[in-house]
Amino acid sequence: MGADTEITVVIPTYNRRARLALVLDALSRQSIAPGRFEAVVVDDGSQDGTLAWLGQQSFPFAFRAVSQANAGPAAARNRGLREARGELLLFLDDDVVPGPALIEEHLRSHRQETGIAVIGPLLSLPRYRQPWVAWEQDKLEKQYAAMLRGDWKPSFRQFWTGNASVARGLVVEAGGFDTSLTRAEDIELAARLALRGLRFRFNPAASGVHHAERSLESWSRMHRSYGQVEVSIHGRLGHENALDTLADNWSHLHPATKSLVKACIGRPRLTAAAERTLTAGIRGAAAAGLERAARAGCSLLANVLYWSGAGQALGVEGVRALFSRPLRPGFGT
Repeated sequence: MGADTEITVVIPTYNRRARLALVLDALSRQSIAPGRFEAVVVDDGSQDGTLAWLGQQSFPFAFRAVSQANAGPAAARNRGLREARGELLLFLDDDVVPGPALIEEHLRSHRQETGIAVIGPLLSLPRYRQPWVAWEQDKLEKQYAAMLRGDWKPSFRQFWTGNASVARGLVVEAGGFDTSLTRAEDIELAARLALRGLRFRFNPAASGVHHAERSLESWSRMHRSYGQVEVSIHGRLGHENALDTLADNWSHLHPATKSLVKACIGRPRLTAAAERTLTAGIRGAAAAGLERAARAGCSLLANVLYWSGAGQALGVEGVRALFSRPLRPGFGT
């Protein structure tokens, strides 16, 4: 590693060798000199030959591959944090293929302002074969557009480590990622950093393309976990903040979605039946090429699972009380 290395790209990976190859190839074609950055790939117990393949590769930038027994993304990023030598960390997912100016744009933002985390967009492919992934990307794109319009400022809620950078020392001082979390560990870390005064900036030019793919079962677990974890994350900022955040989320839902969620809250059998029905409907619509119907089903399912998780964390009566909770003036996404 040269003396001019400024930033470490940390890439946790698990059984995604083909997509990881695209990511590393794109890092070889960045607009800045390869001596200015390094990459650390943390193999989180892959079983597809990733580690052996990495050992056979060479790149124009400084590169290290390390491995660990499968322990989840938080532990993998903490391992990358320990291995990093750059003053800045750039967290990149193993399915986010960086645009040629991604690293340069992250560095430019940090040169312009200190004490910030920089969020880069996860741009969409022209089409995703899995409607639940397409639905998720559409939600991301809407958030990016809202930030660009100035509807609201980026916050810790948008610190998605698929493409985000921050000073290494700040992450070390905050204690790194919480390894007890399997979802939203990046948002939880960002909430702690926000309490320490970190500010968040969105740089649309620091972009990568999201080659996302996941099973519907994995996607469903993710949304249930988000409901559980969000209560905890915002609770660390104060109980009222947690309630306001959930109430704000509720206020943006379609009336039909609200009706279904209200019917399911506190009724585990009905919730399970709704999950089975919606899952079957999404699969059927996807097989028939009915993309709009499949995405509508994804929206319903995501919210049933999210609010079920929130009910488990906050209590059924606590969630029901949110349905009529007025928002504080100026509070919003």
